[in-house]
Parts: sequence; structure tokens; C-alpha cells
Amino acid sequence: MTPNYNMMPGMMPPGPMPHGYMPMPYPPPAPPPRRGGAGRAIIMTMLIVVLLGSIGLNLVLLVASVGGAAGHAGVTQQTVQAGNGREKLAIVPLKGIIDGNLSAQFDRFMDMAEADKAVKAVVIEIDSPGGTVTASDEIYHRINNFKTQRAGVPVVVSMGSLATSGGYYAACAGDHVFAQPTTFTGNIGVLMPRYNFSKLMEKYGVEETTIVSTGATFKNAGSSFRPESPEETKYMQELADSAFAQFKDVVSKGRSSKLKANMEDVANGKVFTSPAALSMGLIDQIGYAEDAQNHAKTAAGLSNPTVVRYYDPPSFLQVLLSSKSEGIGAFASGGGKGGNINVTIDSDLLRELTEFTTPRPLYLWRGQ
Repeated sequence: MTPNYNMMPGMMPPGPMPHGYMPMPYPPPAPPPRRGGAGRAIIMTMLIVVLLGSIGLNLVLLVASVGGAAGHAGVTQQTVQAGNGREKLAIVPLKGIIDGNLSAQFDRFMDMAEADKAVKAVVIEIDSPGGTVTASDEIYHRINNFKTQRAGVPVVVSMGSLATSGGYYAACAGDHVFAQPTTFTGNIGVLMPRYNFSKLMEKYGVEETTIVSTGATFKNAGSSFRPESPEETKYMQELADSAFAQFKDVVSKGRSSKLKANMEDVANGKVFTSPAALSMGLIDQIGYAEDAQNHAKTAAGLSNPTVVRYYDPPSFLQVLLSSKSEGIGAFASGGGKGGNINVTIDSDLLRELTEFTTPRPLYLWRGQ
């Protein structure tokens, strides 16, 4: 049979294959199209960005750990209103949850006001739900110490949206207390956050076996990982009541004859509106920040003082972390097509969950 070379490549002729016939092979199949190329590129880009960001952040943290406070330029005063430079009214902010860091910052501000002999009046602007017992008392003590060192310099308190619990504790050191019409204040009392997971641990067969020294019966009192005895509950209650007695004593001394209500009516943990606080004598006047400043000027006999505000300029690390947080927020929100996820983290709530879960007495309002 004569081979038909017009046959399609790779086709075999019928019958026996002729001598010397080599069929043309099929061409190799085309490789399957690559899928997910765009997604793979996006993932790789994200990984590179994260890696570079991690390296950069670690370098910054290394510099910060070596340089210490080199990123802080110290307390800065901003001129709010120009006037007689030999007469100053200093505005000292007290804002945020009161802890050791805020107490230290406030101490620096008061040091600056105390050292500046041109400062003839001070307005403390409070916007705080309170915080730890010790830090609140430190701030209260620092204000009183300033009044001793700079006798005759009026200290006026101007409350913002909140001056509750530890915030009000600090306000009691002021000579005259203003609250805005919408301010919440009061919340005189103590709480000690505690959580007990003993039943949950029992469910999964986990048992706490913490060893305490012989005779130190209450060393592990308040542990979240085992049932609490009535004796331990009574002991923890006594600690809270001791801090509560301290709070009431501060209110009695700070407000003295100005207090119009019985202590039992104001020291019940309630938050009060400005009109209610005024009627009970917890504050002296309802007004805004400028009203507090004008009162301080009048009390000090100032006609045209220079008004300055103290603040800590943010460090390089804080600016970097802030910018990174904004970037993360933008990425989480989707920023475009199909992005409908928005993640918002309350930093104060996060701090309370992480820092204040250890049993400790707090002058803190949790209703915000």
C-alpha cells in the first residue's frame, strides 16, 4: 500500500505500517493558563510591605531603647493669647485615663508652672473618667503642693466632657471649679475589677496549684483561677472601702463648706449632670473654658496676661506609630471597591482590659 502522506499528522494508515514510515507526532499541548496571577502579586506585595514595615519598626524601637527620652523635647508652652509677658496664665491639661504616665506628665507641667515666676494664675483643664487610686491621689497632692509653693496663685479647674471619679478627685484640689453645661462629674466611689474563671477551668479539668508561703493565707487572694472564700471576699472589700474612705475625705476637705448635700447623697457612685452637681456643691459654677480663664484672671488681678498652654510634643516613635495606625485603619476599611470592613479600637477600653484587670482599687467610671 502506498502511504498517503496527505493524512493528518499523527494519523496511522490502515493496515500494516509500511517500512520506514515515521508518523508525525502531535505538537505538545499548550500549558494551562496561569490562574491567580493578580492575587499572587497582591499577596507578595503585602508580604514585602509588612516585612519592610517590621524591619523599620524594629529599627525605630532599637533607636528608642538606646536613646531613651531623646525623642522627647520636654514640656512646651504654646502661646494662646499674647499679652503682658511678665504676667502669665498657664493652662495645664489633664486628659485621658489617669495612670502613672499621666501623673508624671502632669507633674512636669506643674513643675514648669511652679518654676516660672511670671505665672500668676493656673487653669487646670480636666477631661478624664478617672483611673488608678494612686495616680489620682498623686495629681491631687501635686496641685496642693503647688498651692503651698506658690501661695496666692489661684488654681481654677475647668471640666470638659468628663471629670468623673479620679478626675473629680483631682478637681477637689482646685480653688474654684467650673463645669461645662454638658459635663458629667461625681462618680465618687471605688471599684476593683475582678473576673473568676474557676468554673470554666473546672469544666476543662484545669486546676490552679499556686504555692504560697506558709502562714501567708491571703497571698493569693483575688486569684481568678480558683473559687474565692468568704474570708477573701471580706478582705478585698476592706481594701476597696479603705480607698473609698480616702476619696470621701478628699471631697470633704476640698469642698469643705461649699458642699451643700450630705456625703451619703453624693458619694454613692452616681454620675451627676452639671446642674445637679452645682445644686449639691460639687462644683462652684457652670461655664466654659474661657469663663474659667476669665475667673482666674480676675482672682489674680490680671488685666492683660499672656495665656500659655503646656503640652508634650509627640516623639518620633509616637508619630510613626500613629501614622502606621492610620494606615492600618485605611487598609482595614477597604478604602475602595468591596471594602466594607471598618475596625475601630477604643484605646481606653483596651488599656482597661489589659492594665486594670489585675485586682486593684480604681477611681474610674466605666459608663462612658
